[in-house]
Amino acid sequence: MAPSRTTVRARAALQVELDGGGTARITELRAAVPVLPRRTGGSGRVVVVHLVGGAGGPLAGDDLGLDIVVGAGAHLVVRSVAATVALPGHGAGPSTFALRAQVGPAATLSFLPEPTVVARGARHRMTTEIILAADARLRYREEIILGRFGEPGGDLETSLRVDVDQAPGPAPTTDAAPDPAPGPRRRPLLHQELRLGPHVPGVAGPAVLAGARAVGSVLVAGPATGLEPVTAAVGDSVALMPLSGPGVLVCALADDALALRRRLDSLAGVLTGSLADPLPGGS
Repeated sequence: MAPSRTTVRARAALQVELDGGGTARITELRAAVPVLPRRTGGSGRVVVVHLVGGAGGPLAGDDLGLDIVVGAGAHLVVRSVAATVALPGHGAGPSTFALRAQVGPAATLSFLPEPTVVARGARHRMTTEIILAADARLRYREEIILGRFGEPGGDLETSLRVDVDQAPGPAPTTDAAPDPAPGPRRRPLLHQELRLGPHVPGVAGPAVLAGARAVGSVLVAGPATGLEPVTAAVGDSVALMPLSGPGVLVCALADDALALRRRLDSLAGVLTGSLADPLPGGS
């Protein structure tokens, strides 16, 4: 079926490398409305980029994405200036946002966007595929709000896949999308999927949301994170789960975005170490 005239297809790209003096430089910055990356700070080996929404939505049928490459030794921090609101529309199929990232040797990616709000009647799909070099590091945050104020949420599917390379390979580029399938040199670190919405059986029950309308997670991972061994912990609607890697996954439920962020930070904040956000006061 041909896409509706209202459908937007856009894929932005961002690549950061260290120059000969050890300073991180953006070597590729390709915006595609409505995905508009803008450099907002950083120094030394750190580059800070904010994602700016160039239009409302996404709407049903929109196909959006971002390709990221972090070169050896660089630290890229990606944030967003505001929440993303997935809305219903006239396009065929759900709206989608796909993040694909490759993090090179001794490099770090901190991906810390504001929440995604899934409005009533919306159908939205989020997919994330990240490949870490054997000595790379990752801090990844995902927060979902079901519905705007006073309304029920729409339907959401998320997929997060993080793999670790076991041996060095050719230098990555944003022109070639990473192969998400673990090959002989690659092992899975975390693969998880989540389905939410009024059409998902039992989603409001105690095994899934337990009446909450905000759900999120923070992943601190990678063989070079230097995390001390931690044990699983469960608090007030928040849980910490150690991963083999090493790494830690913190998941939380809450009634709103502010409470969700506080619960995630209550366990994940003390684990980030040198991955902490270089922006003053940022979390």
